[in-house]
Amino acid sequence: MRVFGRFAGRPAALLAVAALLGACATTSVSTSSSPEARRAAVLARADARGAALVKGDLDAAYAFLSEGSKAVITLDIFKRRMSVVPFTAYRIDDAACEAERCTVHSKLTYDHRVMKGVTTPITETWVVERGDLFFVFPQL
Repeated sequence: MRVFGRFAGRPAALLAVAALLGACATTSVSTSSSPEARRAAVLARADARGAALVKGDLDAAYAFLSEGSKAVITLDIFKRRMSVVPFTAYRIDDAACEAERCTVHSKLTYDHRVMKGVTTPITETWVVERGDLFFVFPQL
């Protein structure tokens, strides 16, 4: 945060720093990438998606969905379903990758109307698409 504090009031400088940081984080992932490379990529993507959920940025969280997930759940429906219970924390416990998919074991914490700080273990499936990893939204 300290770096960004120096650029307060200088939108162009802040945008340049943000673009540089974004470019550094960009990697290409394919089914031929090593399991370690795919694991590192999915950890970063899952963490970013979790941060978006905790922040309440559902547009950003939706961007992490796979094409198949987006084909069956629109942004509006996604927002309605995900805004019912606000998330307060997200933690990744483990991740493993094989061929074109990765599995992430994480925990989501949320405040339920009757109880605060409920933590639920989640098993996430991520798939390789278009040079990156995307979250497969679970169907209920």
